[in-house]
Amino acid sequence: MGKKQSLLEDYGARPVPREQGKSWFGIGIVYWGIAVCLPAFLIAGMIAGPTRLGTAIGSFIFGALILGIISILMGIIGAHTNLSTGLTARFTFGKYGAYVLQIVLFFAAWGWFGVQLGFMASGFGNGGLAYVFGGKVPVWVIEIIGGALMTLTATLGYKAIEKLSIIAIPMLLIAIIATIITLYSKEGVTLSKVAGTTGKGAMAFGAAVSVVISSFIMGSLITPDVTRYARNKKAGGFGMAFGMIVGFPVVLILGAIMVKGSGGEFDFSRVMLNNNSGIWVAFAILSIILAAWTTNDNNLYSGALSINAMFPKLKKWMITVASGVIGTILALLGINTSQGFTSFLSLLAVIIPPAAGIIILDYYFFKGEENRFFDPARLDEVKNIRAIPFIAWAIGTAFGFIIQKTSFKLTGIVALDTIIIAAVVYAIIMLATKHRIKVEV
Repeated sequence: MGKKQSLLEDYGARPVPREQGKSWFGIGIVYWGIAVCLPAFLIAGMIAGPTRLGTAIGSFIFGALILGIISILMGIIGAHTNLSTGLTARFTFGKYGAYVLQIVLFFAAWGWFGVQLGFMASGFGNGGLAYVFGGKVPVWVIEIIGGALMTLTATLGYKAIEKLSIIAIPMLLIAIIATIITLYSKEGVTLSKVAGTTGKGAMAFGAAVSVVISSFIMGSLITPDVTRYARNKKAGGFGMAFGMIVGFPVVLILGAIMVKGSGGEFDFSRVMLNNNSGIWVAFAILSIILAAWTTNDNNLYSGALSINAMFPKLKKWMITVASGVIGTILALLGINTSQGFTSFLSLLAVIIPPAAGIIILDYYFFKGEENRFFDPARLDEVKNIRAIPFIAWAIGTAFGFIIQKTSFKLTGIVALDTIIIAAVVYAIIMLATKHRIKVEV
């Protein structure tokens, strides 16, 4: 294999060799990088800005715990199969059945790429860099340049993403903590004073948890795209625990404290650059770029893996480049606007969670001949379509839309409700059709 081919090889259509296995820390740090993103700070601000800080932090921790459990369970599956999410889904939904989920994930990845890029560019162009250059910078220029750079690391695959995350996470944490210290050094600004402040649009606990889960549910479902590189199931599980149960709430809590200290300003880049000067500005700019970059390259990476699983003869790097172009166009069209972002999150909260619940239930409780025991060596033997998982997924999704349009709720958390309904329906139909429960981790 030539040097260029080796550099771009990322096992998009086949299992990752065991000798390529990574430790739990390597897996976890990649998900820290994914969690540290501009929408995460926006979500922290949306929740904490008008809401008491204690309520906001509670919702962050509870939401991250639910996401962490899903991530760990999905991560262990990826570590077992060494396959991407799209290929792993074939065991549950069938070869062609998995195409539906792969297409959903692909379009979701496009959307998230556009959202991230749009937030970064608009923050720089209309806010952040104005403090550096004294005026606005064309947003479209930043979107095109940023989109190209993010596409580059996604094209190189997991290795480049891991290295970028190892560099980025410490820088981002330093920048955020330093900004918080600057904010709370101002006269009259104390944590005890701002923690209890509330405003218009304060969220109830359940609503806040639902927003947290909706914002990252796709990230929990696609964990096999990363944990397929884990050296064993333990590394995959602990890596996800480190990234999601530890990393994600830390990001949200720091973001909330920063928003409270800035008087409710949601714009991450504006807050960071407006409260610093000199050489720190360059460091802050780089931190903001990395906050978008460490997540967005993974969006393209996972989206390309989904399509590569469907069309293995296509070069993954070509799919990634094409996806980067489309994601950049979505950013230029304004998918990161308040209305576009809210609609996007609402759609993801309904469609993606029930699929994750069914895959998890299928692996841990109904692993058998019909799904070929999730054995990567038997991937080509799976059925073209498995009807029962699709029925459960459809019912879970339909229930989610009903919840959004009516006052009927189970837990008050839309994403969690869809998982519960889909999992219960799947279990009932499987047991009714005389499938045996077989618990195996």
